[in-house]
Amino acid sequence: MARKKKSKVGMWWEDVQKRMKKLNKKKAISFLKAEVPHLHHQEKKQTIEVEFNHSSVAKATAIAALTILFFVFLYYIGGILLLFFIAFLFAAALDPLVDFLEAHKIPRFLGMLLVYLVLFFFVGLFVSKVAGLVADQVVAIAQNINGAVINDNVNLEGIPFGKQLEPYMREFVDAVDIQSAAVQVQNVFSFLSDQVVSISIGLFNTLIVLILAFFMVVEERFIDDFFLTIFPSRYGSYVSTRMAAVKDNVGLWLRGQFLVSVIATILSYIGLALMGVNYALTLALISGVGMTIPVVGRFFAWVPTVLIVASQSPELAFWMSIYYLIIQQFENNLIVPYVMNRAVGLNPIVIIFALMVGGQFLPVLGWVLAIPVATTIAIFVKDFTRKGKEV
Repeated sequence: MARKKKSKVGMWWEDVQKRMKKLNKKKAISFLKAEVPHLHHQEKKQTIEVEFNHSSVAKATAIAALTILFFVFLYYIGGILLLFFIAFLFAAALDPLVDFLEAHKIPRFLGMLLVYLVLFFFVGLFVSKVAGLVADQVVAIAQNINGAVINDNVNLEGIPFGKQLEPYMREFVDAVDIQSAAVQVQNVFSFLSDQVVSISIGLFNTLIVLILAFFMVVEERFIDDFFLTIFPSRYGSYVSTRMAAVKDNVGLWLRGQFLVSVIATILSYIGLALMGVNYALTLALISGVGMTIPVVGRFFAWVPTVLIVASQSPELAFWMSIYYLIIQQFENNLIVPYVMNRAVGLNPIVIIFALMVGGQFLPVLGWVLAIPVATTIAIFVKDFTRKGKEV
């Protein structure tokens, strides 16, 4: 018959008995008093460990299941959350204007209505005066671009290193299907007319965003009450405070981004018009829209612009590129440090990474929303790392 293995407690008791035999009665009693609590501690520790193992498995399973359900839930309501986040950004940009009007004895409700009226007035003015002209120029570009960029009779002598660049330029043009590009541009308006349902949904979503932003601005404690409701009391106050910081930083960034885009549009139009570039207004607007994308926006705006200007004159395209480079240096050294970096304070590498991730999810809107999302995450990450250092 196999010998039964002794437990740790049994082995401990045998050891105590052996040691007590070597002691007198008084010392044995003292020794026993010292060892009995140790025994109680060992038994309690073993019991706790068994209970902890069972509970940890149950907790881990529950957490995993809840996490999966949470992400599935987010997947289905992702579009709704996106609308709320865009409304939050829009409200953050307009909030200081309403605060200014409120300081001059205008109620927030009326102040927000006034801001919307001014905004709609300028949008309507742009559509009535500028959009038609831009549409005509886009059609003209599409009609004239085919075969007009660079052909066999091109003369690059007016450009520095033009003769050296000419073979590479010819290679580039041969690789570009200009005719296909022209057809695609001409089909833009017919494509839009066929997308009535998509346009209607877009207009409805825009209306929802405007309504949400309106109430977010008018109801000052909307965001605070929202987070205090969905989070426990000990976390709700913290999240509410940090989201207020997010609102301030993102609002400053959006206003700065708008300022940079307007300045880029004006400077681009002045330079292109003085150089005699055709379609100067459309190209300037392309530059302004491109500047809504941080870091790489100017390059994205330059690529179509230089191709269109090259169809008029390669030499003009060269000098236009130099002018755009000067504008970029002006913006990067004077405007961006004061407005953009103060608002977000993100490393350029982080910005580029955020743009790549945003573009992966939403090719256009993702680029615009990437920085606000990265700013939001950065604020909470800084708090987390700061607490880690304090510990």
